[in-house]
Amino acid sequence: MRHLRGFTTVELLISMSIMGIVLGLAIVEFAMVFNHNSLMQANLSADQNARIVMAKVTNELRQGMPDLTDSPTSTTIVTSPLSGSASTVSFYRVHNGPGGLYTPVPTDVNNNPVPCYDLVTLAYDNVAHTITKTVDLQTNSNCSTASTTTSVLARNVMGFTVTVASANGMLFDVDLQTVASKGNYGIYDLNSQVAMGYTQ
Repeated sequence: MRHLRGFTTVELLISMSIMGIVLGLAIVEFAMVFNHNSLMQANLSADQNARIVMAKVTNELRQGMPDLTDSPTSTTIVTSPLSGSASTVSFYRVHNGPGGLYTPVPTDVNNNPVPCYDLVTLAYDNVAHTITKTVDLQTNSNCSTASTTTSVLARNVMGFTVTVASANGMLFDVDLQTVASKGNYGIYDLNSQVAMGYTQ
């Protein structure tokens, strides 16, 4: 009978070393894929967050119009900033409630609508990384009870600037930066222009 010979210790060590190298390369590759996926998810999250925040801010700004009830001859929509750039913007809009958009809308002796107005302020908090919305009801004979509400319009915001872009103060550049809700993979920057105006 032929003498059967098994593996030597050296052969086993060599094969185990090769197996360890292959497994190590596989683990490194898996870690790279996982990190890349996390980065892509974070970037996508920051991108989506920026677009949602921009949609909310521009939607608020597009509701702006002059307070024709309290100042019939005024064409002022935005009270701040009147020039340059700021991280806070204040503007008038028709009150979203009784005496405003809720029917029946108050009218004057000539049957013209005289709704109540709000002074809306969007302010950036660089500590909490939020944009807050404060709504102050402008009191008059139709809306005699003052009210103020404050809510968080957006989170994970790293920067917010509103710049007056026209001489008549009705065109604004809105620039904001956001980050992903989880992880710290960078900042997404988004810019838009908003025209605020009305026709009589």
